[in-house]
Amino acid sequence: MKKSQDTSYQNQLETIINDNPNSIESAVAQTALVYNEDDDIYNFFQNLLQYGCISGMVSELVYYCDTHTFYDLHYAQIEEIRRSYEQETGMPIHTENDYKNHMAWFTYEYVAYQIAQKLGVW
Repeated sequence: MKKSQDTSYQNQLETIINDNPNSIESAVAQTALVYNEDDDIYNFFQNLLQYGCISGMVSELVYYCDTHTFYDLHYAQIEEIRRSYEQETGMPIHTENDYKNHMAWFTYEYVAYQIAQKLGVW
């Protein structure tokens, strides 16, 4: 990955953080910037969107206590995303496992997908 491209991604992610500091978008952008220290932003989104949060690559969302905290913190935005997704697809989101964990991962990945599209990396 070209260093100039990473700088462009970094600038866009910093704008997301500054514009929406307490949002899921900000959480994704912050994780991508931390990931950039070890790899690069492009690979962060590629890996996340290919393997998902279940892979453990998002250290903030590994344990139930973390995903439950994330869900509680972002409840209103998660519910907005859920309703929008269900309306767009015509399919309700069901899970037989831990609901808060599932929704935390789902919305994190959904928002990451939207950011990756904006950045042009997916």
